[in-house]
Amino acid sequence: HTQFLALAMLLGGDYTEGVKGVGIVNGMEILQSFDFSENAKVGLSQFRKWLDGFDPSEALGGPTRSHNLAQKERFHAKHRTARARWVAPKHFPADDVYNAYYNPVVDVSREKFSWGTPDLDGLIKFCERTMGWEAAETMSLVKPVVDRVEEGMRQTRIDSYFMKYNDEIKFANVRSKRLREVFSKVQQSHEGKTS
Repeated sequence: HTQFLALAMLLGGDYTEGVKGVGIVNGMEILQSFDFSENAKVGLSQFRKWLDGFDPSEALGGPTRSHNLAQKERFHAKHRTARARWVAPKHFPADDVYNAYYNPVVDVSREKFSWGTPDLDGLIKFCERTMGWEAAETMSLVKPVVDRVEEGMRQTRIDSYFMKYNDEIKFANVRSKRLREVFSKVQQSHEGKTS
């Protein structure tokens, strides 16, 4: 859970633009190289410190042989030039973003949710008041949706969109050697914790 939210903060999501230049492969490598055991904020702060800091291996003419280095140092050596291209938001990792992910505002109502037909008249008034749309403009956009709802189109349950880890469904052929290596390390770590 912690690493998933840290990855969202690195890549960008609902609450943040993420670190420019960091994609899924680099993001997974960051999760493997920095300490996220306490919480995402600690690991992301360590990453930010490295991103903005001074790397002594650069001053000494480059890193030593990477197979002699620990995971974090291998990451530093491997990404020392990429670091100049990565751009973090000014306040990354921002407390408000961290809190939005860890304490999201959710509806705590115990009332059972049910789908209903949209209130077309209410939508027309809302769109006119808030966006200045004419009734005809709103109708041209909303009416097809209302018609499909009235035809009996049903949305499947949200949990049907998610696969569970235990389903053991391989849904992607990962071509990136680096990402396969990261996945292998994650799987080995997971197997080590469950045995």
